[in-house]
Amino acid sequence: MSKNIIKKLTKKWKSWRCHDCDAKEGEIHQMGCDMEICPKCGNQLLGCDCGVFEDGKKRHRIPYLLIPNMCRLCGEQWPDMFMVSNQEWEKYVIPPLQNEILCQECYNKLKEIFPDGWKKAPSKNNEPRRI
Repeated sequence: MSKNIIKKLTKKWKSWRCHDCDAKEGEIHQMGCDMEICPKCGNQLLGCDCGVFEDGKKRHRIPYLLIPNMCRLCGEQWPDMFMVSNQEWEKYVIPPLQNEILCQECYNKLKEIFPDGWKKAPSKNNEPRRI
């Protein structure tokens, strides 16, 4: 892999801080921070109702770490967001990717691969498709 590709795919380690409580990466969030993750269910701790600290089990709080948004297909970090209708998204994006982040370039590639939508993809040797 070239250094440019590695540099593009590697997180740029700077002085990243939590936007809400100003914790540095590796530090525990301040109590009440809206970015803290529940160690039991993985959702936002502030609005969590799973009783993570009430069930008597000792759990460690999860330190802050910036986790970038990434295109699930190409790995681009922090891709520009774009909007399409749910109907269009479901037509071109196969089910395992429908709840994932895609960059617009990869989305456009899916539209190129499946011009009539993924459900109408041609079968190999004209065999019936199994759905």
